[in-house]
Amino acid sequence: MSDFFRLQKRIDELSAIGARDGAVTRLGLTADEQAARDLVASWCAARGAQVRRDAAGNLFARFPGEREGDPVVLVGSHVDSVPEGGRFDGALGVICAVEAIESLLDVGTRFQRPVEVVAWADEEGARFGIGLFGSAAAFDRLPARAAERADRSGVSVAAALRALGEQGDPALARRDPREIAAYLELHIEQGPKLAEANRPLGVVSDIVGIVHGRVTVKGRADHAGATVMTARADAFLGAAEMALALETAARSRENTVGTVGEVGVRPGAKNVVPGECVFTIDVRAPEQSRIDAVMADFRDAVKRVSEARGLETSVDLFNAIPPTPLDATMRDLFARAAASVGVEAPVLPSGAGHDAQNPALAGVPTGMLFIRSTGGSHTPRESAATVDAALASDALAFALRRLAG
Repeated sequence: MSDFFRLQKRIDELSAIGARDGAVTRLGLTADEQAARDLVASWCAARGAQVRRDAAGNLFARFPGEREGDPVVLVGSHVDSVPEGGRFDGALGVICAVEAIESLLDVGTRFQRPVEVVAWADEEGARFGIGLFGSAAAFDRLPARAAERADRSGVSVAAALRALGEQGDPALARRDPREIAAYLELHIEQGPKLAEANRPLGVVSDIVGIVHGRVTVKGRADHAGATVMTARADAFLGAAEMALALETAARSRENTVGTVGEVGVRPGAKNVVPGECVFTIDVRAPEQSRIDAVMADFRDAVKRVSEARGLETSVDLFNAIPPTPLDATMRDLFARAAASVGVEAPVLPSGAGHDAQNPALAGVPTGMLFIRSTGGSHTPRESAATVDAALASDALAFALRRLAG
């Protein structure tokens, strides 16, 4: 049985790292994210876990089994956040993973095969643009030249890793999927379906595909007063047209979304026509054909707008993750686990990306359990009840007993 007060204490402790004005900012591959991993490591080490960190900054806490040579059961989530995010996204999944194992150890459970808690590094990709970074490194799914990607300050992934004490090459984190018997992840739903159905838990059937990229539009900087409208090559207005074209392409397809979440202009003065505009794109859909169609429409719009306005535009894709069905056996296990705590858990897809996609795509049997949440997500308003987290931890403990003995 999960310890409600231990759960609440750890939610409060972890959310204090990077807390500012009611929000949590704990970007990937920063000192704050590392402090969060160190806190999780301290909880696990106190219960006898062997703690290590890999070349991508991922934390692994190994609880030994009677058959140490057997493939491990891997369970966890991430501890980084978006800028000005909430307390629960990712972090609650790691806290519940630790709690599930501790609740089993509290009653004298001995694992037959080893179990590892993982806190993946930089799942959000908010700093370097590579979403699911840590799990992608572990399962050999990083985009080309990932170590060279730089943040807005010009710090590269390699340099950020070296600042944390690593070698600077995230590809060295690669792990053989055959060493992993199963991967389990708990996460807040980040949507309203469970709350609307008044269900505390839900079983994830599949996860949407995602394309992340950056668009650079180059025009010509000019005086805002002396340059007539017909003589301008305004990079920002061209970018605005392209962004609206992305919206149109996504809206025309069912269950498809397109987002421009970051925009920057240069030189960035009120009396200067923008000579350059850089913006990000995020396209998601449950079917690859819809993603491909949106990207085709967007590229056509980029070409049309660039030619009409005299702009030079490049589209740099950070990563592309295909739609990912999760393992049917793991779905059934989580349904039985939810039932064991008195919850008839609905099966629902995830509109957000998750680290679970990378082990699933590598062939590891993978399952996810959603925890009811309210207030949205990627915002300080996001909320999850500790009583629901306790139910999720107990359900996860049920699944771990079946998988690890």
